[in-house]
Amino acid sequence: MERIKPFYLFFVTFMTQGSLVLIVQLPQFVAEHFGYNGWLAIPIISIFVLMHIGLIYVAYRLGKGVSIFSIIENGMPKILRIPLYFFLSFFWAGFAIFILKNYLFIVKFLHFPDANINWFLLATIFLVFYLVISGIVSIVHMITLLFFLFAPVVLTLLYFIPHLSFLELTNFFFDAHGQWQHGILDIYIAFLGFEVVLFLFPYIEKGAKGLRYVFYGHLFTTFIYMALTIISYSFNSFQQLKTQLYPMINLLQYIEMEFIERIDSLFFLILFLRVFTTVVMYVWIGMITFQRVLKWNTKSIAIILLGSGYLMTLPILNKFEIKQYYSFLGSIQIVISLFLPCMMILLILLKRWRHIA
Repeated sequence: MERIKPFYLFFVTFMTQGSLVLIVQLPQFVAEHFGYNGWLAIPIISIFVLMHIGLIYVAYRLGKGVSIFSIIENGMPKILRIPLYFFLSFFWAGFAIFILKNYLFIVKFLHFPDANINWFLLATIFLVFYLVISGIVSIVHMITLLFFLFAPVVLTLLYFIPHLSFLELTNFFFDAHGQWQHGILDIYIAFLGFEVVLFLFPYIEKGAKGLRYVFYGHLFTTFIYMALTIISYSFNSFQQLKTQLYPMINLLQYIEMEFIERIDSLFFLILFLRVFTTVVMYVWIGMITFQRVLKWNTKSIAIILLGSGYLMTLPILNKFEIKQYYSFLGSIQIVISLFLPCMMILLILLKRWRHIA
């Protein structure tokens, strides 16, 4: 089996972390929930995410890189793990399609108000299907290529540096904040995606420091989130920031280039690469989890999961409904992403204690 070089985990982590809505709305969320200089909440929450990634690292070291499925199947009875596997498979498939439909609703709102997004959704699902069944090594290589297509977008932030007004940041900290508990949840959801690394253990070249690239990928995501939020805070008044629906899009509309008329539209198109990556990885981990119960071929499983995910999202008719559902599903995913490494650590330690006894 071809192994994945550890440095690829940097690209997988960065490209899988975060949903589109939380990226384009992040400054507005931060202003609404944390008030003046609310951008300071991002590094604080990022530290907790680093501790979360630390749990995954501990599970990797204790298990010596063994597959999460091997650990669960050696320590959990079949009557418990089969329902768990089925639930996780269909949940991740549904979560992935919700992320995709979230993106398409924003595209519809900004550019195609009369379009039926279900046709766009089906077309993208076909692309996801062909990449998912190609195998994890091909997926990781494709993610790396998409990273280098996406990365130049980050350089657009440099355009705003000469225009920044740090007087807008004020000397108040977390003043005029709203429901900060919801804000913490929203930002934490924006960091989700790193947990897919749990399922890459058997595919990574063995080494004690292999998972350090997951930390690097998360820190790069944190840097992008902070840069985007600080620029938004210093480029807009606090009241403007609270009322803008998509602050990132508003910022990009100020950029003028002779050869591109609407750079914000180009940005949205390129941002699709990151959404596509997140969807592919969640469907892939759902697919390999399903295979632990039924040894069907990958094409059949991918069709079942993608089809069920599509049907789950059919009743969602507008972006306001999907926002509520996405917050709920994101909260469940946070619990799952904490539960899995903790369960792995517990099962490994129980097995060792039995051997000692």
